[in-house]
Amino acid sequence: MLDRSPGNNHDFVMALKFLQNRPRLVGSVFKNHAVVGNDHPIGPSYAMHCESLAQRAQDLDKAKFHFKKSGITEAEIVTADMGPGMIDMALLTQAEARKIGLDLKVKRVASDGYWGTVWLNTPICCAWWNMRPTANMMLSLQFHSEAPWNDSRFKNARVDQILLESRAETDVDKRKEMFCEAEELISNLAGNIIPVHRNYVDAKMKIVKGMRRGPLSAFGGAEFPEYIWLDV
Repeated sequence: MLDRSPGNNHDFVMALKFLQNRPRLVGSVFKNHAVVGNDHPIGPSYAMHCESLAQRAQDLDKAKFHFKKSGITEAEIVTADMGPGMIDMALLTQAEARKIGLDLKVKRVASDGYWGTVWLNTPICCAWWNMRPTANMMLSLQFHSEAPWNDSRFKNARVDQILLESRAETDVDKRKEMFCEAEELISNLAGNIIPVHRNYVDAKMKIVKGMRRGPLSAFGGAEFPEYIWLDV
């Protein structure tokens, strides 16, 4: 879910972040085929995932505080059946919003043309991303100030600097520190609400051999046919 309205209201975004019942989303919407997210896209499958970053939990008192401070009384999430759990996540957020007095409407639209007409064009909508091979690639696509797919219009000079400098950093520990800083800035300042990271679930017959595990992509990644054979 993301708020990309011009100069998005930080307090309203924080209210939505504190509304998220993340364990419930993992259990009820994704049937435990997901892990709790922390409002940035670098989940535990990435080497640059920041384990030390404090996990944001549901806090209705904080959500209500930021909601009242925002001055917004109602809003609308636009969503479609474009990916697993997208509609259910919006509806669960709507139910939690009622607890703090927020009138959060959910508008379901047709799937056809969603990425062209809703995503990048609607103030609040739902989206999901395919993961990229590296944390730098993922963050550069979604959060660099000049990225065309920066879907919450996030602009932060320090994050831009980290994305550039980390490409040349050969010390793994130092690079991890840099990404921890970037993930914290995105989690706290960006207009993206990322409550879960969905698992890739593969299925294969016993006669299928050579399929490698790819935690960031289905069926071991885009090159999987090159390594797979049938043992018949």
